[in-house]
Amino acid sequence: MEAPLAELKQHLLLFVESPPGPKTARAVYDLYRATWGERLTRYGATAFGEVMWDWSPAAQRRFEAQELPELRRRSHWGYVFSDGRPRDSWLFMFHGYRPVMEPGKASFFRFEFDWQLEPGRLLEFSEQVLSLVRCVSGYAGYMFQGQPLGPFGTSSFDQIYAWARRYWGVDVEDLDVTVDHMLEGYKCPSWLTVIGERLERREPAAVSAAEGSAFRAVRTPGGVLLQAGLRPVLGDQNRRESLEGYAAIARALEPLQVQRHGTFGGARWDESRTRAWLRRFTDPRDWSSVS
Repeated sequence: MEAPLAELKQHLLLFVESPPGPKTARAVYDLYRATWGERLTRYGATAFGEVMWDWSPAAQRRFEAQELPELRRRSHWGYVFSDGRPRDSWLFMFHGYRPVMEPGKASFFRFEFDWQLEPGRLLEFSEQVLSLVRCVSGYAGYMFQGQPLGPFGTSSFDQIYAWARRYWGVDVEDLDVTVDHMLEGYKCPSWLTVIGERLERREPAAVSAAEGSAFRAVRTPGGVLLQAGLRPVLGDQNRRESLEGYAAIARALEPLQVQRHGTFGGARWDESRTRAWLRRFTDPRDWSSVS
């Protein structure tokens, strides 16, 4: 079975100010395995050019005893784990950018799930991760997963562009671009939106307004978690599916949204279209009018 050009999934993405260290990474790693069980089959370091290895009992022992304790001390500043499926795959990843060599980039924790995951489990897991990780911002819900690397990257992002024009509730992700801006502000609302202490200190009134606008809001050690509705929605514009919960949070948090963002990949995304998508909840006419 080949991987599709793009597919619908669910995800949780948390941006952090400093590269994850061994203690925090180990705590999140233990939580992931305790929550989701032994579904991972492949793993590898996130350093450029590294290959994936089979995740076996021997690999697990090596990772826990040797590799993870050395995180940030040598060449490895992150690891990625996958179940290896071409469709509906699950992924767990943490990656840190070196402050001196790669300044201005936000490190992150990234989790991907199949689209059928029960939203209540995603919500519960998000709150548990936020008990361990202090973040700058983050989001969770539906996302379009593409193939950003390789020969099909352009076609993949072009397919995502076509879907994003119709399904406004689904995140578009180009992580290599977004990390350049996530220390400056938050990206845009999703079903779950997280605002950390760093951003709240800048605009406390905006975060307070967002808490009042949200379907549900909870304060965690990692940040304020804002829930847009009972469940994530696709936001199908052909069916006029309501996104008022997302829009209410977007309006409240507008002072904290990034003012600039690089262009998503592909031939159809450009600077103006990327900006229009990011602001689709506060300026829907702009995103509706692009071709």
